[in-house]
Amino acid sequence: MPNFRQRAKHAAASIIAQRDDYKRTAQPYIDKSVAYAKENPSDIMLGIMTLLLMDIESDVDDLESNTGLSAAVDYHTYTTVK
Repeated sequence: MPNFRQRAKHAAASIIAQRDDYKRTAQPYIDKSVAYAKENPSDIMLGIMTLLLMDIESDVDDLESNTGLSAAVDYHTYTTVK
């Protein structure tokens, strides 16, 4: 039974050997995507802005959930440190 390193090398070699097939299969999809992005830049920007807003929303939610904790720590520090 071959050891792990030999099996990993064999698996990597088989994946690399199929690289050209993967490129050939993906190329039409890449071309369509690039053409769509060139023809519809506003849709692409809308998608990017949506992702950014979703990320900002989660950060604001995190801040909101930690506000109470921050107030408790501030109160504790104010009442115990003299």
